[in-house]
Amino acid sequence: MIIGLYVLANFGERSRTPRLLTLIAGGGLAGIALLIGAAVCALNLLLFQTGAEDLARFRAALLFGGPVGLAGALGLLYLWPRVQQLVARVIPVRPGSPVVYLTVVLGLLLVGQQIGVPLQTQTAPLTYGDLLAQDIPFLILGFIGVGAFVRRPLPEAAQRLGLVPPAASWWWIVALVAIAAFLAVAYGIERVADVVAPAQQKQVTDVSNVLFSHFNNPAAIVFLGVLAGVVEETLFRGALVPRFGVVVSSILFAALHTQYAISFATLEVLVLGIGLGLLRIYSRSTLPCMVTHAGYDIAVGLIPFVLK
Repeated sequence: MIIGLYVLANFGERSRTPRLLTLIAGGGLAGIALLIGAAVCALNLLLFQTGAEDLARFRAALLFGGPVGLAGALGLLYLWPRVQQLVARVIPVRPGSPVVYLTVVLGLLLVGQQIGVPLQTQTAPLTYGDLLAQDIPFLILGFIGVGAFVRRPLPEAAQRLGLVPPAASWWWIVALVAIAAFLAVAYGIERVADVVAPAQQKQVTDVSNVLFSHFNNPAAIVFLGVLAGVVEETLFRGALVPRFGVVVSSILFAALHTQYAISFATLEVLVLGIGLGLLRIYSRSTLPCMVTHAGYDIAVGLIPFVLK
């Protein structure tokens, strides 16, 4: 459905009717989110006041309904041209673009629901089929989002995504060095988490161990790292960074990792996303980002084998 909406939105960059349909669809999603958020908050407030719900459940409901409703309200507010112009002064978006509007709405809803999602304590292991079913649509979305086959031929879309050699050959060395730097940053954040929130950090580790329990050999770890590096960098650093900047794209990158909820692991993903975004900008290419991302994920997976 989302890919279909982006096809419509790209047609809307040049034609009035698909543009209006995209705005209606995006505004409808935002409006539904606003109604759901408001209804959840109002209903649980009523239940709490009548004594039918305890304080913990009331807080959990507000933590979900509040951010989702606010995300919907902001999505509707972004329909106002003046707001789009103000936002364009901060991040390099194009006011009036249906593609940008759809991305703003979906991004707000992604962040809104992430805020209220509790840390998963029970989850099923991912399989190769699960990963491909999840990641291939994201890869397609990256190309469709920048207008492949609609506004741009495939080679031009690839260039827009940064799938070109970096500005200088030494950026490949930077990409390799960045793997070690990212590992050091991640290690520091995890050690802080062990001290500040040890129970939460243990839950995060347990969730990760269960999720990726089928990828417990070097070949599987390499597959997992390369897939994530190619897909996520194409979408977030390739498609989003040039239009939404490093910080916004990194927030969306962190919000996509919903299994971590709001935790030090989310902070870790956010910081790494910022580093990858800067690499994308200064190297003028997404390819070094893929090398760093894949190398980092592979190193994280293989280090336990080396230490055994």
